[in-house]
Formats: sequence, C-alpha cells, structure tokens
Amino acid sequence: MIEQQRIQRLEAISTDYSELPRRVLFVLGSGQSPAVDVFEEAAKQRFTTIEPQLLNELARGQRRSITISTPAQMIPEIVRSLATVNVAIYQVVLLEGDDEQPPVAADSITAVD
Repeated sequence: MIEQQRIQRLEAISTDYSELPRRVLFVLGSGQSPAVDVFEEAAKQRFTTIEPQLLNELARGQRRSITISTPAQMIPEIVRSLATVNVAIYQVVLLEGDDEQPPVAADSITAVD
C-alpha cells in the first residue's frame, strides 16, 4: 500500500508546473563535453542550480552522475537534450520532493458545503 501511495505521488509530479526546485540525480554513461554542455545550459534556467564542483568533476570525467536542483518540468527537457547529443542516461532519481504535493491548479479546486 505504501509503495502504491509513493508511486501516485511521483506520478503527480508530472502535473507540477510550479517553480519549486527538486533535487534530482542523473546517472549517465559518461561525463565529458556533451553532457557538461547540456547541464551548463540547464543551469542558466530560472530556479535551476548545479554545484560548480560537480560540473567540473563531470567535465574531467571523474564522475558519471550529477545532482541538480530544478523544477519538475525541466527534467524531461534535460533528458531530451542529453539524448539529442547521444549521452546515455541510466537513471534519473528524484532525491527530494516526492513527498511534497504539487500545487493544486485553481480550476481543479472544488467547493465543499
């Protein structure tokens, strides 16, 4: 039962259009230039942060994963960009934020008498 509840919370993230940053781990086939370029571009987006040390280690080939903080709607964009430059993606893991409920859209609120 608990597993199903967590799955439902994770599925709800796909409808989260807020700017709430979430910590996300990307596990890649390699670091090197194409992946670094994608993450540097992502870091320019509002509410997206990446520790420079992690990015430098990725660029030097010292790591094959990177943790970033970004809104949920940026995750598919980053995955798409990585795939476009042929960077293998082995996992995308939500490290923080799956226990938070996404904001409810104003048109989905129902009045209760």
